[in-house]
Amino acid sequence: MKEVGLNLDAWSKAYEDISLSYLFMMNNHCHFSQMKGTQLGDIMGDSWLEAHEKYKDYCAALYLRESWGKLLPILSQKGLISFPFDHQDFDNKLLKAFNEVFDERYKEHSNWVIYDESLRKKVSQLLVQAVVPVYRSYMNKYRVLVEQDASGSKYVKYTAQSLEKMLCSLFQPKIGKYSSTKHIRFIGKLKTS
Repeated sequence: MKEVGLNLDAWSKAYEDISLSYLFMMNNHCHFSQMKGTQLGDIMGDSWLEAHEKYKDYCAALYLRESWGKLLPILSQKGLISFPFDHQDFDNKLLKAFNEVFDERYKEHSNWVIYDESLRKKVSQLLVQAVVPVYRSYMNKYRVLVEQDASGSKYVKYTAQSLEKMLCSLFQPKIGKYSSTKHIRFIGKLKTS
């Protein structure tokens, strides 16, 4: 088992995108932590299973920070000082920046799959808990319309509910044309060196 652990660490470092590395480790430690009641789980013991559960949660936190961490400060109080625009331009520029980063992350991560349903829900819920309250608070604070206004505002692209729905739709297995699901695209480029 020690060799398996060392191999997982080595394989996780093969991803160019560190977010995929954390997703890879999260997925593998999830499988180990669910071995309670199996022959291997009984041999390794509860402390081994619990250690994998904790490491899975640790990787989830690292994934969230690495993948989505740049999104949250855009609408935070710290961002208010760094933009020397008048109030109306300031709101629009922040929302535009938020939309661009969110769209980029969502597009990239919507191709990633987590097959374990409980892990998929947990990661999606962590994203919702991190992103949606910050967005909702910003929208409420500046009284920005939650839906696009009649003038066709190009900055207010999402409601808090639509962000939540999008984040909950991430990591879903894709239905293939000739099979029930496509094989996992654990995705991304591996380092060549």
